[in-house]
Amino acid sequence: MRAYVGVTAQEVKDFLESEILDVSDVYAATGVFMAHNNELEEEEIEYTLSLVAAEDALELVSATSGCACVLAFEVPDALIESTHDMSITLRAPLTWKELECCFEVSVDGEDLTWFAPQEIADNISSWIA
Repeated sequence: MRAYVGVTAQEVKDFLESEILDVSDVYAATGVFMAHNNELEEEEIEYTLSLVAAEDALELVSATSGCACVLAFEVPDALIESTHDMSITLRAPLTWKELECCFEVSVDGEDLTWFAPQEIADNISSWIA
């Protein structure tokens, strides 16, 4: 299941170094969310959830945290403890191998710039600056 979490650039850097992201809940296209948004295509659902995570990330930004980011993961079923309206609770931390991509969030939260996992190390210092 694809899932999204809003973080700061500093948290992305910490994740890059440790390869472990310990979060309990992440946004995901749960059955309830899909039922309430059945008029949306799959891409629209993914975009909607990434924007919700972007809003969270913007709230986390401080003078030293760097920019807001959204991490997208492919969460194995074995990691899902429970599902909610638009999120899932995880049994264990996420790892770097489950990371699909990172989005840099614009200051207004309207634009998300996509980066592959292998591009993060090259860009992290500019995100934190």
